[in-house]
Amino acid sequence: MVAQLLLVQQLINLSLFLFGIIELALYYGKEKSLVLLGFFLPLLNIIMEYKLYTLVDITHTKQPRTNEERWREQNFNTVLQTLGIRANVVYTTSPVTLETQGRLVGFDTDEILNLWRFDFSTDRDALYESGSDPIGLLKQDFHLVPYIGGLGENMEQKYAVFNTANPGKNISFYQK
Repeated sequence: MVAQLLLVQQLINLSLFLFGIIELALYYGKEKSLVLLGFFLPLLNIIMEYKLYTLVDITHTKQPRTNEERWREQNFNTVLQTLGIRANVVYTTSPVTLETQGRLVGFDTDEILNLWRFDFSTDRDALYESGSDPIGLLKQDFHLVPYIGGLGENMEQKYAVFNTANPGKNISFYQK
């Protein structure tokens, strides 16, 4: 309900903003109003932030020197390309490794897991929403996407594919 109210508020703000640009276009001319639009559009702040946790090694090696580094980079590229199916993805930091209890981040285990966290944002609001699930389309997009296994993972997977459902879930998503 809160997300819907925020969306309505953003749409109203956008409508008022665009109405103001139309008025400027009529008063100053099309070229100057487009310059103003480009200046003020980032102020609308229609950005959604997400995070994902995975048991798969998605280390961003930047300049791979060995085959293992190259394979890790390929896994990171697979994540970016899958996210990019629906959106222009922006990230400021590479995936980080951490150790935490699996159940705290969406996995069906109480064990302490070695996993990767990746924070990213998109330029569109409610982009991955499916029904009442704000990340439903992310789950659909990633389910059964292949990756290169046997790198820095500490849990054996029967198949080297991202699994977004239990049992065997190896990637989980959250909207910030």
